[in-house]
Amino acid sequence: MHVFLLASGAILLVAAATLSVVLGSVVRKQASADARADLNHVTRMVLSSNQVGNLLVDPALVSTTRHRLLLDPNIAQVEVVQDGQAPLLSAGREQIVFQQPLHSSGGKRGVLRVLSNPIDTRQSTSSRVRFIWVSVTLVFLALFAVLALLVRGASRALQRRRSALQQQSQALLDAYRRLEQSSLEAIESLNATVDAKDPSTAGHSQRVVEIALRIGRELGFEPARLEQLRLGALFHDIGKLAVPDAILLKPGLLTRQEFEVMKRHCDDGARIVDRFGPLRPVVSIIRHHHERWSGHGYPVGLEGESIPLEASIVGLADAWDAMTTNRPYKEMLSIEEAREEVEGCSGSQFRPDVVEAMLSALDKDPKIFTPLECRPSEASDRNHTRSRLRAVDSFSFGEA
Repeated sequence: MHVFLLASGAILLVAAATLSVVLGSVVRKQASADARADLNHVTRMVLSSNQVGNLLVDPALVSTTRHRLLLDPNIAQVEVVQDGQAPLLSAGREQIVFQQPLHSSGGKRGVLRVLSNPIDTRQSTSSRVRFIWVSVTLVFLALFAVLALLVRGASRALQRRRSALQQQSQALLDAYRRLEQSSLEAIESLNATVDAKDPSTAGHSQRVVEIALRIGRELGFEPARLEQLRLGALFHDIGKLAVPDAILLKPGLLTRQEFEVMKRHCDDGARIVDRFGPLRPVVSIIRHHHERWSGHGYPVGLEGESIPLEASIVGLADAWDAMTTNRPYKEMLSIEEAREEVEGCSGSQFRPDVVEAMLSALDKDPKIFTPLECRPSEASDRNHTRSRLRAVDSFSFGEA
């Protein structure tokens, strides 16, 4: 607004000066024209009492006419130029204010010329020019004042409008955040129902979150990336909402047909989460957390580094929790046994650098990798348990 006001003031100043100069010039030209017209009128009045044609032959009449005209201080010269004679004055700085052809009864011809001194109208017009400058200045100052008031009023109105819009935007942003939080809580509630269906998997998603975040910190993830990893781990099994309870809660091993239904939970979970904008960045984690480094995973069969790093982390955390908790179809492994399994599957099922990060984190912070509610129990036949676990791995190792 200040820039606009200064620019407007400059434009008005230039316009006022230009208008004053133009009007002053017009006044001076008009004054000069009026002066010449007055001299022309005086000349005609003087000559009207004389026989103009006789000026050619009567020197006394010429002298009388010249004397009467030269009484006006503005008249510079009165001359009668007969045909064939050169004018006495060349009318350089002087101005011809009257010129009349002459002729006499004797057949002589000539021209009567009346010349004036250079007409200087500055003194006579100075007061009028000053009046023009003052008037134009006052008018433009008034216009600038009105413009300043209008700009000030408009600025205040815009500020009030801006403040109101900011308040409305903040209110909408707060409402959106509340809606987003409510939606996220609703999705978390849906996700919690997956764990609630089966007491053996209670707290599974939260344990996967803790393990995945510890691996992510070991790999040097930044806070924003850790948050995406957390959400991906939290909702990695939300697609199991679409899996029939008869399959999801089956106490024994799944048939091939049942396992094909189970594998759909990756794509189903990705579709569920993809409908919620803030969770779209974690869709790839949910869809690909059962991919294998060797390319024999599901649902797409990605191989090696084509698997998103976060999905590999969640997949390992998911498998670790499956190995170290009791399930209806198997007994839990000890930390040492689970570690041997992870090391043995590095480069085939699990991504090698993720395995290294997890083992390093396990050495530094073993509590994160030990279930709080489920402790290792003595099994009568540990080898039988591990053989059953390997049977499950033939379909999907660590299925949680």
